[in-house]
Amino acid sequence: MNQKYIIGDIIVVYYSCLTIFFYDNQWFSTMTLEQYIISFVIVFISAFVQAITSFGSALVSMSLLPFIFPLHFVTPLVALNGSCITALNFFRLHQHFDPKKIKPLIIGAIPGIPTGIYLLVNLPESIIKTTLALVIIGYALYSLINTYSRFTINYKAGYALGFFAGCLGGAFNTDGPPIVIYITSQPWSKDEMNISLSSYFLMSGLTLVTMHTIGGLLTKQVALYFITLLPAIFSGVYVGSLIYKRINQEVFKKIVLLLLILVAIVLIIK
Repeated sequence: MNQKYIIGDIIVVYYSCLTIFFYDNQWFSTMTLEQYIISFVIVFISAFVQAITSFGSALVSMSLLPFIFPLHFVTPLVALNGSCITALNFFRLHQHFDPKKIKPLIIGAIPGIPTGIYLLVNLPESIIKTTLALVIIGYALYSLINTYSRFTINYKAGYALGFFAGCLGGAFNTDGPPIVIYITSQPWSKDEMNISLSSYFLMSGLTLVTMHTIGGLLTKQVALYFITLLPAIFSGVYVGSLIYKRINQEVFKKIVLLLLILVAIVLIIK
C-alpha cells in the first residue's frame, strides 16, 4: 500500500513539474514534445541499466542524448541524473561503505573534473563527440574481452586513474571506465564493489554538479528539465530492481556493451 502512495505522489509531482516546464514559453520555443518523450525513454533505460549492473547510466545517456540536445546541455543534465541514480543505489548498500577504498580515486578526480570542464567549454563539439565515442568503444571492448580482471591494480595507480576519470567526467560525464577497471580489479566482495562504485559516482557526481553550477553550465532550464525527468529515474531504478535477481547479469551487460559500441560508431559518423 505504501508503494502505491509513493508512486501516486511521484505521478502528481511529475505532472505538476511538467506543467510548469511547458509553460516556460522561452524554453518551450526551443523544445518539442517528441524530444522530451525520447529523452524520457533514454533516462529510463539508463536508470534501468544501472539498477541491474551498478554502472552504465552515464554511458547510455551520453551515447544517446547528444543526438537530440547539444553537449553543453546534456553534460550537466546527465550529472544531475547520475547523482540521483547513484544516491538510490548508495543508500541501498551503505552498510558496506569503506571510504578508504575509494580515497585515491576521489583525490585524483578533484583536479581532473575542472580540467575536463575546461576542455568541454573550449574544445569544438565535433572533437568532444569523437573522443567520447572512442572512450565508449574502448571501454566496451575492454569489458567484453576482460569479463573478469586477471590482475590487481596498485593502490597508488588509483590516483592517476582518478584524475583521468575526473577529466572524462568533467567533459563527458563518462568517468565510469577507469573507475570500473580499478574497482573490479580489487579482491573485494560483490557488495563492496557495488558500494565502492556507487559511493565514488555519488561523490564525483555532486562535485560535477557543483562545478557545472559555478561554471554556468547548470542553468535554470537544465535544472527544471531534470525535475521533469525524475519519474523516468525512479521508475527505471524500480523496474530494474524488480528483475535484478531474475536476469543473467553477464549476458545483459554484454548486450548493453554491444549496443553502446553501435551507438558510439553512429555518433562518430554523425
